[in-house]
Amino acid sequence: MRIIVAGSLRFDGDQKTCEEIILSGRELILAGRAEEGCIAYDWSIDPLDPGLMHVYEEWESERALLQHFADPPYFAMREHLGRYELTGFGVQVYSAAGVEPVYDETGWPRKEIFGITL
Repeated sequence: MRIIVAGSLRFDGDQKTCEEIILSGRELILAGRAEEGCIAYDWSIDPLDPGLMHVYEEWESERALLQHFADPPYFAMREHLGRYELTGFGVQVYSAAGVEPVYDETGWPRKEIFGITL
């Protein structure tokens, strides 16, 4: 089952603070992406809300995510983020039983998703 980690972190500061966090954490992001079972691993700045950073991760399985939590890059990432003043945190884990494309072969949103049609 595919696993999604998604949410946001709020830091005391502005967009420059989030830029600094992401750019100085580049090697940690790359290390996460290189881990076995990682499909996606991304930190991004909210363009409309300074100080807000979004986190998105996609893992092949629960086991892959749990292994990520036990690997040195995860602990290094926590240490890196701990250098900044975190003022808000909301990150969740979601399980995905199926994966299908959003758009059909013509480029339009599909009329059926997981067997459900409107």
